[in-house]
Amino acid sequence: MQKPLSTTVSKTEKVLIKPVVEHFDASADMCAINWFDLKRAWMYQLYGLIASRFVRKVSARLFFKGKLVKQLEGPEDRQRENLLIVCYPGARKFLDLVDFKIFQLASVLRLAAVRRFCFGFTENMLEKADSKGASDKRFNKQQIYLVHHFQGDDGWLRENRQSLFASAREHNMQVYFCGLTTAHIAREKSGQQQNPEFFMDGILLFAAQSELDIENFTLDDIYSTFKRKNSSNSLYLFSRSL
Repeated sequence: MQKPLSTTVSKTEKVLIKPVVEHFDASADMCAINWFDLKRAWMYQLYGLIASRFVRKVSARLFFKGKLVKQLEGPEDRQRENLLIVCYPGARKFLDLVDFKIFQLASVLRLAAVRRFCFGFTENMLEKADSKGASDKRFNKQQIYLVHHFQGDDGWLRENRQSLFASAREHNMQVYFCGLTTAHIAREKSGQQQNPEFFMDGILLFAAQSELDIENFTLDDIYSTFKRKNSSNSLYLFSRSL
């Protein structure tokens, strides 16, 4: 496994990106998955206003922001009310973001605003031409989104994702995001390492026109095969909030 990438944020503290796959490419696009509940929405909104400026400075972009409608399947303790996906042009760009002192100060607001915060890094397995994100006008607030995160070997999805995507299209659904976990984040303070929770080996996001299309897709043979290959599956309906 490759050594962690790091940046020093104070005399006693570092932030690390820890690869969890052999093929980790630090220069490739990398998407951060933020999966969390809020306890102070106004404070998180303030944090977002400040942080978005510095996200743009490192050429990162918001890919998806959504709120939970309901859980369809999976352990209740893994349910969260909010999903935020931000994509960075390489691991170092994320560390450049962390280096901004004002961003570090703003992050205090985030810590005070959220609870049950889950954070990790994925690679987006969609082709670039199909991976437009939040700026893509085809995806709007009227649509409903199926969010599926899982634990398990990602080999089946890597080999068969095009068949799975084709099956989704047959049910009038667009594949919006397909992320496979490549790295975790850690904070090292005075030699002691802290590792935030991140229980996803992968996450899929599909956009649909109706809950009926989603229901039919979840009964599809190819989709059912994919679920059986995983040790754990969690399915949710989300609405888009941006």
